[in-house]
Amino acid sequence: MKPFNYLANAVRAPEIVAILVRWGFEDLLLQLDTPQFLLKNLVRKKVTHLTAYERLRNACEDLGPIFVKFGQILSTRPDRLPEPLVMELKKLRSDVERQPFEKIEPVALKELGRPLDEVFVDFDPEPVAAGSLGQVYRAKLVSTREEVAVKIQRADIHKTISADMEIIAWFARQLHTRIEELRPYNLPALLREAEKRLEEELNYKNEADNAEIFTALNTEQPRVYAPRVYRELTTRRLLVTEWVEGFAPDQVKLGREEAEQVARLGGESIFHQIVGTGFFHADPHPGNMLITADQRICFIDWGQAGQITLQMRYHLADMFAAITSRDADKVIRVAEQMSVDNRRIDRRRLEKEVTYLLNKHRQFGPSGTKIGTVGLEMLYLFGMNGIEVSADYALLSKSILCVEETARILDPNFDIQKVARPYLEKLNKERWSFSSIQRQTLFPLVRMMQSMQQIPENLQRILRRVEDEELQINFHHTGTENMEDTFNASMNRLTIGIILGSLLIGSSLVITTGVKPLLWGYPAIGMVGFLVSGLLGLYIVVSTLRKHH
Repeated sequence: MKPFNYLANAVRAPEIVAILVRWGFEDLLLQLDTPQFLLKNLVRKKVTHLTAYERLRNACEDLGPIFVKFGQILSTRPDRLPEPLVMELKKLRSDVERQPFEKIEPVALKELGRPLDEVFVDFDPEPVAAGSLGQVYRAKLVSTREEVAVKIQRADIHKTISADMEIIAWFARQLHTRIEELRPYNLPALLREAEKRLEEELNYKNEADNAEIFTALNTEQPRVYAPRVYRELTTRRLLVTEWVEGFAPDQVKLGREEAEQVARLGGESIFHQIVGTGFFHADPHPGNMLITADQRICFIDWGQAGQITLQMRYHLADMFAAITSRDADKVIRVAEQMSVDNRRIDRRRLEKEVTYLLNKHRQFGPSGTKIGTVGLEMLYLFGMNGIEVSADYALLSKSILCVEETARILDPNFDIQKVARPYLEKLNKERWSFSSIQRQTLFPLVRMMQSMQQIPENLQRILRRVEDEELQINFHHTGTENMEDTFNASMNRLTIGIILGSLLIGSSLVITTGVKPLLWGYPAIGMVGFLVSGLLGLYIVVSTLRKHH
């Protein structure tokens, strides 16, 4: 990440600091290396009626679409962030300020390579939805007269992302370095992961791929579908899909029995996606679902999708069984199998924390805790105790929680355990079938034998490299995150010092020449040189005293 440049962010940086101060984060800013001029003349306000996590969510909404999207991406990392914070960030919605069509139209023209009226008729310039990265419009195709949804990326979004992410990166580094309590969260690493995810979502071809993969794998549930994608019109910054007429779950009007059926259908669909195919919608909140007039469910916005392997599905079934049976020891054993590394853990401490969590949530279902919430808290416990699991498990927990919450909008008595049980039982039957056991034992044994055959060859190759003096050992130094900033600041001051010295020497030489024009009887060029030298020297002294007072 490049060092923070105050000059390049002269407009945005004060705006961000002002919003953070407005939401009561002044004490936090004072702990960081925030320049004093950014904190001057700001309205201080104590926000006592909201928690710190609620204030952070409100600040993200005020800071704009990139911060909203960043918060949404962080909400998919319950293994690295506290569950209350994840729950607040999950409330962030992308219905942000709409960009005028005059600004966004050039993006569509560039992506299509031709005028809009050659492709669409009845193109409504008023967006039906405005997200943090793009806006959705309604239109008809010239060729077939079919109604379509046209999603166009916001104008200059890459420039906005670059500026805001630079500021976020600066805050992440400062928080990680200066506040010890936040160091276990490794905010700079979280930011790098979020940047990768954001880059993927900026490519609408990925969203089109996800929708088509779901359609190909979801042949067993005709009442659940994704919008059809028009590939010939889809690019990195423009996505065209069929128009789906329907209502969000929190707006649809259904009878009691119909609502219960639709809620169950949504729950069954998610577990079919997770357990049956391993490919699932990662953010099925009410804004990403439409219920049609014939009571079908359409999942829209496939920017976030998760994928888990067959072995990961087995671990999920084991974890689900361990949580519902309140077996802390089994929870930890399954977690160790889920881990992507083999780090040693404090098993006694983790067992105490897992037992406390299971005792705290003694009852699941409609009258108790959402099982998705327990999953999020469990992943956080694993992460804080050194068990690093695949990020797809976090997406999976969030997906289950979203479906649980959405289904209860339609049916307050919805119990996701009843929906999940048949799918998990079917998975276990397949897992312990003769063909599955054969596959899990015979094939690994064959691979092990092949690996053993390669040991002499690998050993010989290593010895040759040692003999040829080609063996290298790479070291990675940690704890030097701020070295680049410090080095750049030191070099800047050294450069200014050299310029200052050169000006003083040059001005002294000019003063002795008597070259005209004169100022107060001395050469004007020499006097200007002394003046500039004095100002530069004063700047260095003042900045040094302010920084190292």
